[in-house]
Amino acid sequence: MASQSTTAGSRDSALTAHGVLQTRRLGARLAAMPSGGEQPIVITHIFSSDLQRAFVTASAILDAQQKKRDVNDNREATAAADIVKSVDLRERDFRSGEGVRFGGSGSSAGDIDGGRNAFADAETRDEMRVRAERFIDMHLHPLLGEVGVEDTARDSDGRAIVVVAHGLILNVLLSSLLRRYAPSELARLLPPAVAAGGSESAQRRRAELRVPWNNTGYFVMTVVKVKSKPEEENNNKNEDKKTGDAGKLHVSGAVQLQVTKVNCVEHLDGLRKTRGGIGSARFDPKQKTMDAFFGPSAKRQKRGDDA
Repeated sequence: MASQSTTAGSRDSALTAHGVLQTRRLGARLAAMPSGGEQPIVITHIFSSDLQRAFVTASAILDAQQKKRDVNDNREATAAADIVKSVDLRERDFRSGEGVRFGGSGSSAGDIDGGRNAFADAETRDEMRVRAERFIDMHLHPLLGEVGVEDTARDSDGRAIVVVAHGLILNVLLSSLLRRYAPSELARLLPPAVAAGGSESAQRRRAELRVPWNNTGYFVMTVVKVKSKPEEENNNKNEDKKTGDAGKLHVSGAVQLQVTKVNCVEHLDGLRKTRGGIGSARFDPKQKTMDAFFGPSAKRQKRGDDA
């Protein structure tokens, strides 16, 4: 029996009870993630799609960071205090296909990613790429000169940026980021090209990652700054003047990016969905946790006290 799914790209849907448990596991995992030194990482910036399923995930990450704060650790002063929402991080807009079921005979999940049976008016890869590039220019590019270290021989300084989005736009964003700053790293991660040639659009599609993301799956990218020699910096400035891309391609010297983990889900080990439809039910934020039932009870009011 063929399974069916519903496209929910840019639709704003709530997380299920099981989904919320996954986000809490992710938050705890990132809060405890080692930085390469003695201390765990400190998340300095959190960006999120404005769709609630992404924002709730980002909120769980922020909550976990705030819970682990130590007043004796001066680095915590740089920890993120809020979440920056961005519509550019929304999932692909399937437009007339939003909420339409696919699967079974005559169609497949692959159709929604550019196949011949794809929704004719769905947001194109080029349109998604424009959003990804805009997000990089506005938010990530100014920060890449701050995150990382000055020498590849040193360990990471423990600062990190978190971006919470959705599977299809994440692939476009990650591909755009690597294409700009680390094309050799992008080439390393891409599968061998099936066929060369074709249109420029077809070539760009082959040069994009196709990671099959799991819920709350995450990737880790390290950022290392390597100081440019004076003559290299002058050459970079001269090249920028020629191309009109001043400040776009060079960030305080060379920036090296390396993807070390992709679609990691080890934080979900042992987590099972509650049966009977409870795990798939929409999460109710008013629902009490198990801890609430065993916490200290409120003091009973004594007779004679004011009502």
